[in-house]
Amino acid sequence: MTIRSFELLQPRSLPEAVEMLREHGDDARPLGGGTTLVILMKQRAVHYPFLVDLQTIPGLNGIGQESDGLRIGALASHRMVELSPVVRRLLPVVAEAFGHIGNVRVRETASVGGNLAHADYRLDPPPPLLVLGADIGAVGPNGSRRISLKNFFRGMYETALEPSEILVDVKIPAPPADSKAVYLRYSTLSANDWPCLGVAALLTKENGRCKELRLALGGVAPTPLLIDGLEFTRDQSLDDGVVDKVLQKVEEQISPSSDLRGSEWYKRRMARLFVQKAIAQLNGDQG
Repeated sequence: MTIRSFELLQPRSLPEAVEMLREHGDDARPLGGGTTLVILMKQRAVHYPFLVDLQTIPGLNGIGQESDGLRIGALASHRMVELSPVVRRLLPVVAEAFGHIGNVRVRETASVGGNLAHADYRLDPPPPLLVLGADIGAVGPNGSRRISLKNFFRGMYETALEPSEILVDVKIPAPPADSKAVYLRYSTLSANDWPCLGVAALLTKENGRCKELRLALGGVAPTPLLIDGLEFTRDQSLDDGVVDKVLQKVEEQISPSSDLRGSEWYKRRMARLFVQKAIAQLNGDQG
């Protein structure tokens, strides 16, 4: 099926792109890698008479270490993040998560910003980015601002971005000293498909006990979900009793929907299993 005709606008700066989006309102959308938007337009699920091509704006695809962490430009491709030496050295869990997306052809084209702005609850990157405390930068008619990723997702295909705002980067703070993070993905169909669920965990230990535990899940709620209420694990040994309480917190906060990847009951069981696996892996017990 062919795409209905549209005009491709090519700004040379962020202010120019913002003005184009403001001028055309609901008739315009920003275009990054285009892997999702173009498919939806080919399927005629959506149509926008104007697409604002962000690829013509220099400086939006950089990846670099900063004094307080790591910055990833919105137009960096998934493959760039997956293979980046600085990401692999500082935050290997992020490189791993981006390496799970689709296939190599998709990862070579799809952009970090487009992935997050798409706001599908099954995305791979949000869980590890959530446990790492990432935020996103946005530029719009009212200037620039930063939005915590835990407040960014509002619902399926809905984000905190205001009209004419553009997602420009993702910043990930340096993780706590002596912390480890892991991302576990479970697919019930092909490896290239959306995951049934994804679980990210970050554990910081001190003197053999938990100093901080963070958990985030994808695919089991209307948005990627950072689990609240895990402060009770501080100064605890992560024995079976403590882990059972963690699993109860997870069970209370997830709300999976049945689909072709699994029933609600099945997803709850898998969420429990993969949270246990993630904690065991970080806690030094591979079994």
